[in-house]
Amino acid sequence: MERELSRFALRGVGKALPERRLSNDELGRVLHTAPESIRERTGIEQRRIAAPEDTASSLGAEAAMQALRRAELAAEDLDLVLLSTYTPDHLLCPTGPALAHRIGAHRAGAFDVNGACSGGVTALVTASALLAGGGFQRILVVTSDVTTKYIRPDDPKTRLVFGDGASALVLEAQGGRGAPWTVLANLLGADGSGASLFRVAAGGSVHPPMINGVRHEASASVEMDGRAVFRFGVDRGMRVMNELCERAGVRPADVRWLVPHQANLRMLNSMIGRSEIPPERWVINIENYGNTASSSVPLALTELIESGRVRSGDVVLLVAFGAGLTWSGMALRAD
Repeated sequence: MERELSRFALRGVGKALPERRLSNDELGRVLHTAPESIRERTGIEQRRIAAPEDTASSLGAEAAMQALRRAELAAEDLDLVLLSTYTPDHLLCPTGPALAHRIGAHRAGAFDVNGACSGGVTALVTASALLAGGGFQRILVVTSDVTTKYIRPDDPKTRLVFGDGASALVLEAQGGRGAPWTVLANLLGADGSGASLFRVAAGGSVHPPMINGVRHEASASVEMDGRAVFRFGVDRGMRVMNELCERAGVRPADVRWLVPHQANLRMLNSMIGRSEIPPERWVINIENYGNTASSSVPLALTELIESGRVRSGDVVLLVAFGAGLTWSGMALRAD
């Protein structure tokens, strides 16, 4: 029997993607790799690449304004802006306030959520809980990551996979004018023992840019243990799916749509092969965007909603996992 935690209304969704597309043909020439091999290894056809002027706040603001227009709301109507990013505009201070200022949300509170690739779902869990707790009427959840700014051009492990993008969702307290959704289950988790599997070593308090006035030479590009991350993603993704169903009181057969983190198509196919949820119910768009980090699940959810395929009564699972190590999930029902 389904369990219910809370309800909210989804007023509007939006997305923003850099103009530049990096195809497998172009990338293959740079990395001396056959385009067919890239497709086979990743399931990706192209990625969006941030321009020098693109930032977490600029892409996020573009997605946010689109969502507000669709919601028929002004930025001044917002109570809170949550920004999920692990590529902030500056190491110090948070980018959420800068994003709120860009869009004119001068009345709203604002802060960052950094859950790496699980951050988008983590932000949605946070927003829905705050709405249910009272005190907030409208919350804007924005995800925006520009991972490619931290990738070495000669590193195939990361350059083949990552792309940039942003999403935005306007959530309103129960009874609002938007499409009604019920939260059946939430899930958040972390395992810091795997913190070194995916990281940028430079810039934090362990390796600050300057130490007593002397520049520190730690790496400022992504370091990733691809095999370990792959194993973690498949194993943890399956656990999140199964635990969400158990907490929500639904069977896998009851799930109409499964929206997973778009990390790698081979990883997703491995999960599909171990799942009782049919392949046609998995929402996958990795071929067009690559791994967009915390925007991955919200972008796919946004496109699912835009497509008009969600019907009243549909159970939708959001499943995310990422660096840190972190994972997050939501079981939702469209009402």
